[in-house]
Amino acid sequence: MMGGGSSRSADEIPLATINGRAFDVTRIDTTVQFDSVEEWLLTNTSTLDHPLHRRVWPMQIIEQDGRPVDTIMCQDIVNIPARSTTRVRIVFDDFSGRTVYHCHILDHEDNGIKGIVDTS
Repeated sequence: MMGGGSSRSADEIPLATINGRAFDVTRIDTTVQFDSVEEWLLTNTSTLDHPLHRRVWPMQIIEQDGRPVDTIMCQDIVNIPARSTTRVRIVFDDFSGRTVYHCHILDHEDNGIKGIVDTS
């Protein structure tokens, strides 16, 4: 899901991505049915941790690197350690429409680690 990317130009910071695509305000990256429950496997291929922030719906962490967690927690920011996976469960209720998910490190978000989810 999260990783490095190509440079925008020779003198700019490397472009960061989610699913190989930098943020585009005109694109819907993920479509989810309202009032549904989904499990997402968040994969970090980079050498840096990425705390993923989901607006509106908290995430329930259920697995780290293929192993169930001891205590299931719900939170709106989930750290995905470098070169690891985190599985989360999300209940998409209480809000219908568009919102964003993004890396909570400002420089990472500004350089493309952000996406739009639409629940309809």
